[in-house]
Amino acid sequence: MNEQSLIDSLASACEGQLPNRADVLALRPFTQDEVRTRANRFITLIHEADACSNDHLHPVTRDDRTVVQLAGGARAVIYHASGALQFSAGIAPLQAPFEQARDREQLTRLVTEAAQRLNIRDWAGDNGSLAFERLFQSKGQGADRNARASEPVLFRVTGAWRHAIAGIPVLGGASVALTLAGDARLDALSVRIRPAVSEKLDNAAIIAPELAARQVAARLASLLGNAKERLPGDVIASQTMRFGYLDLGKRKAQRVLAPVFVAQVVLRHRLETQGYIIAVPATERHYLDLPLFGNEAVGTRSRASNGGHCKEVLR
Repeated sequence: MNEQSLIDSLASACEGQLPNRADVLALRPFTQDEVRTRANRFITLIHEADACSNDHLHPVTRDDRTVVQLAGGARAVIYHASGALQFSAGIAPLQAPFEQARDREQLTRLVTEAAQRLNIRDWAGDNGSLAFERLFQSKGQGADRNARASEPVLFRVTGAWRHAIAGIPVLGGASVALTLAGDARLDALSVRIRPAVSEKLDNAAIIAPELAARQVAARLASLLGNAKERLPGDVIASQTMRFGYLDLGKRKAQRVLAPVFVAQVVLRHRLETQGYIIAVPATERHYLDLPLFGNEAVGTRSRASNGGHCKEVLR
């Protein structure tokens, strides 16, 4: 696959699903009182679903988040910049497996019913919606010294939901992720939905997918450095592109939701495989600074700056 084939493939992935125009939205910033209110609401919902006790709460405020220690080793975390919420029941990874295998339909129904008990759709906002997107299964398997393997054991099942505003998906990590242990007990819950939209800044025309795909190919070529070919055709293993808004991550403050194209490209060369996620504006005017690597912008590519970038991401 050469560069033009990559562009054509990325552009075709978005055909037939694009609006002519889309709103550019301003997000309401958080206050400390709102952080506390959001955390209390989250813990109350989990408590009402009998997933934890709300007695003996011990909040600890750190630089970018507040951690609330709950009874039984459980804990809740709220990130100040984004309002993202996480809950962990404190169950050991190999504890409480599923007693018997279940098919995907049964597991999907299990996480969907749990989501209804937790009222996760209440987080979507007035003009928002949540749609089930994917099911993940965490399994384990053992073997003896003679390489005789046991039957796989299902330990956790996770359902992921995608948030959309006026029908446009908010891309990034799962908007809501709900994990259950084998006894249908809540093991973990994360909500990564920004607070309510404060106003509409603009209604912008959406560019053609091919123009966005060309920007993606150019950025990818810049990442690969100086080579005989800008994009060697034999290294592109898979590629796709989606249209939507982009959430910059739980640790980043964000004031604007603007339409973007997000491409995923996997490169494979001999024994090495690399995956890239590249976001480019879906409008002629740029409303949002989009990073080149992951969700953190890199000013230069020197060893010193790369080291600092890694420290920031791994915090």
